Amino acid sequence: MQPNCKLISTDKKCQNKKPISYCSSKNITVNSSDLAFLVDDYFKEYENSYEEEDKWWGEKNVTWEEVLKRGWQSRFENGKMHSHQRRVAHKLDEGLEVSLSDNIQPNRFNDFHSVYSWIKSVTDRVKGLGNTTAYDVARRLGVWVGVHPIMVYLHAGAATGAKKLGVEGKIVSLNDFPLEIQKLGATHAENFLCIYKNFL
Repeated sequence: MQPNCKLISTDKKCQNKKPISYCSSKNITVNSSDLAFLVDDYFKEYENSYEEEDKWWGEKNVTWEEVLKRGWQSRFENGKMHSHQRRVAHKLDEGLEVSLSDNIQPNRFNDFHSVYSWIKSVTDRVKGLGNTTAYDVARRLGVWVGVHPIMVYLHAGAATGAKKLGVEGKIVSLNDFPLEIQKLGATHAENFLCIYKNFL
């Protein structure tokens, strides 16, 4: 089923399974801030997007070193760079080098936060890299390891969206959000808050 195209104004043809890589605010042509409406709109466009991307990030027949390389290089299977990392592309190789020098093996991780904490420690050591890159790289690695966020990691646009709902902090419980957002799960909630921040 196609999303409700008449409610959305985009430059590209309205289509399902839209790539999740573009965390930019929606251009909704109707005046609606109803949370249930916004969450429903999100599901229509993005419900399966992570599933599609994660076939690449979580490919099991590659080595841990290759997984690190893919995660840091921030390029999809088609070679296109994730929009979040375009401005810091010149710093990504340095992040990869630091993570490789740490010699951390995947069996050390038992949950997503342990992956995130390590990658955050790497971005803290590379000037120019920040929380968004830390989260994105950690999420990619987590797919391969088999761990996923259960908390909502707030940075950049996601933090802006959450603040409009009265939620502040860097890492918060999904239960801090209204039920409509809780139904998205932690990973989609972070993305929803960023994309729909101007309508909350």
